[in-house]
Amino acid sequence: MELFVIRHARAEEPDAERWPDDALRPLTRDGARDFERLARRMRRWKPDVDLVLSSGWTRAWDTARILRANAGWPKPARTKLLETSDPRAVATVSALVREQPADASLAMVGHEPVLGLLVAELCGAGADARIAMRKGAVAWLRGEPGRMELRGLLVPGMMRGE
Repeated sequence: MELFVIRHARAEEPDAERWPDDALRPLTRDGARDFERLARRMRRWKPDVDLVLSSGWTRAWDTARILRANAGWPKPARTKLLETSDPRAVATVSALVREQPADASLAMVGHEPVLGLLVAELCGAGADARIAMRKGAVAWLRGEPGRMELRGLLVPGMMRGE
């Protein structure tokens, strides 16, 4: 299996007056632009992915849409399992990954700290381990869940100047 775990791009700061429902908080203009650069690189690096699963929260969903537009990846499918920042959700998200075919190429777009904990768990790290996923980061994993290898970790700042 090949898995891309993607934290949503840089979003506006939480503001209860502007976004009483935090799920509606959007990406910043700079966050979207920087992630577009990274997504174009992804197109050259990994042009085909079978399935993109995403949180439906605006900032994650728009990040998944940027991947479709700039990396040529499939239209995202919404999954409520990724609509949380509750660390207890890692087990259910990990189970979703384990249900995928062994030869799948999958991308998941969501939120911290769930994603960082998921990457560590899929790589077989201990229960307290976590990979810090910056906004707009892409972790590339390959192998069998529970024994996956972290092949790369990209962040939007790496693409500046392109």
